Amino acid sequence: MKIKNLKVNYGNFMALYIEQEVTIEKGDIVGIIGGNGAGKSTLVKALTNQIQYKGELDKPKSVAVHCQENAYPTTVSCQTILEGLLKTSYKKNLKLIDLVKFFDFEKNLKKKFSQMSGGQKQRLTMIMVMYQESSLTCFDEMSTGLDFETRIQLMKKIREWYSNKPSTLLLITHYFDEVEHLANKLMILEKGRMIDFGATDELFKKYIGYSAIIVDSDKNSDFENYKIIEGKDDKVVIACQNLIEQQAIADNLIKKGYKLMITNTSIELIYLNSMTNCGIRK
Repeated sequence: MKIKNLKVNYGNFMALYIEQEVTIEKGDIVGIIGGNGAGKSTLVKALTNQIQYKGELDKPKSVAVHCQENAYPTTVSCQTILEGLLKTSYKKNLKLIDLVKFFDFEKNLKKKFSQMSGGQKQRLTMIMVMYQESSLTCFDEMSTGLDFETRIQLMKKIREWYSNKPSTLLLITHYFDEVEHLANKLMILEKGRMIDFGATDELFKKYIGYSAIIVDSDKNSDFENYKIIEGKDDKVVIACQNLIEQQAIADNLIKKGYKLMITNTSIELIYLNSMTNCGIRK
C-alpha cells in the first residue's frame, strides 16, 4: 500500500494531510497513534471509500474494518448473526468453526448479543472481520472500554492469528501498549498531519536514542548532567546513547536510592518526544 499527498477536507477544514510518501508492505502491522482529532478515523474512512479524498492512495481491493461500535440485532443469537452477515452455515463452514474455537467463543453462540460482555462482543466482531482474510485489515479502537486483562487477551489472539500470515494490519488505538505488543511500524498523526512514519525501533533511536531510564522522581540537581527528555509529569526520563552510558547512569541512580526502569520500546516516549520535536507540547 502506498500513500502520498493524501488530503481530506471537510469544507475549509483540513481533516487529514499526509504529504510524505508512505509505503506499507505485506505483513506489516502499523500502529496509528495521535490525539483526538488527529485524523486516525479519517484515514480509515478514506481507505474504505467512505469519504472523498485527493492524492495518491494505492490500496488493496479487499479492505476489512473492525469498527469501534457495531449495531447488531439484539434479539437473535450470535450464531444467527454470524450466519446471516457472513452468508454461510456455521456447521458446514470449517474456517468459521476454527475461528470460533480460536476465540473460545463456542459457548456464546446461542447467546443473544445483548447478553454478552464487552469483550465477548468484540470477539464476535473480530471473528467476522478476520474471517474475510482481507489483504488489509483496520482495527479501529478495538479495545476501547475493555478492562486490561481482556485487552491483553485480544492482543494475544491477534498476534497468534496473524503470526504467519501475509496480511497487512492497521492498528488505530489510544493505547500505546497495544502498539508495543503488536506493531512493527508506527504512524504518528496530530491535528490532521503526519508527524512521522517508520519502523518502531528506528523511531525510538531517532527521538530517544539507545534506551531511556525512567525514574520515579521530580527533577532536581541529581539529574543536571543527564539528557532529560519528555515523559510523564511525575517521572524523570533520561535518554541514553549506548549500553555503557545506560549502565553507568543506572548504577549511579540506584546507589542514590532511586527506583527506575529501562526501556528501548516505549511508544509513549516516541509520541511525546516527536510532539516536542515538531513544536507541539503534550
